[in-house]
Formats: sequence, structure tokens, C-alpha cells
Amino acid sequence: MMNHEDEGNQQAATTRADVQAQIIECLNRFYAMETGMWGNPVDCLIIRTVVQGKLQGKLYDISALSEVLGLPISTLHRKIGHLVENGFLRREPRGKSIYISPTDITNISLDKSFENMVATLRRLYKGDIKFDKKSADID
Repeated sequence: MMNHEDEGNQQAATTRADVQAQIIECLNRFYAMETGMWGNPVDCLIIRTVVQGKLQGKLYDISALSEVLGLPISTLHRKIGHLVENGFLRREPRGKSIYISPTDITNISLDKSFENMVATLRRLYKGDIKFDKKSADID
């Protein structure tokens, strides 16, 4: 027979596990949306960082991105070249530096996915995310 303290600890552990599962589900949905828009995880990380920088009013050059992301400059040159070719990022020369910024295509894609992200967060907050194979699909 369980005492009240054991029941409380078990309920707390169950609640914690449920919340962790919901958060992971939410992150997985965001990851699926993001890779659906921009490709592989490293490309998404670069784009997400550049977009966030622009939203915060700070532009990144290759050196700053390398420092923030912990990626080699040579890798970033190659990846950014690919992302520029695909229309996700652009290079903006300013003085002696070249900054990287998102293109209109990237901003529009992000705006369109924003509503799905907000809806996912609302479902997470309400506890409406179901944990089955179908829930991994993007609504």
C-alpha cells in the first residue's frame, strides 16, 4: 500500500514525464517544419541564427556566425554559398564587411509557418498533443 508521499511523488514523476514528452513532440514538429522549409539541420541552424540576428537588430558576418555556431569558417563559406544559391540568404556588403541576411523567400516561409508553430504551442499548453505516429505529421 502506498502512502500519500509516495503517491504524490509518483504523480509528480508522471506529470514531469508527460510534460517532457509534450515538449519533445513540439520540438519535433518545429524541426519537421524547419527542415521542410530550409533543408538539413545545419542549414536550418544557420538560417535560424541569421533570422534571429536580424530580428534582434544585429547582422552576422562569417566570423561572427562561426563564433556563435561553433562551426569552422570554411564550412560556413560553403554552406552559406549553397543557401545564397538557393535563395534563402543573401550577402550584404557594408564597408569592409559582408553580412549575411535572410531573403524575402526565407521571411515569407517563416511567416507562413509561424501560425503552425503558434498552433502547436497552443495545443502543447492545453495538453492536446497526441503521442502517436499520426501526431508527428504536420497539421
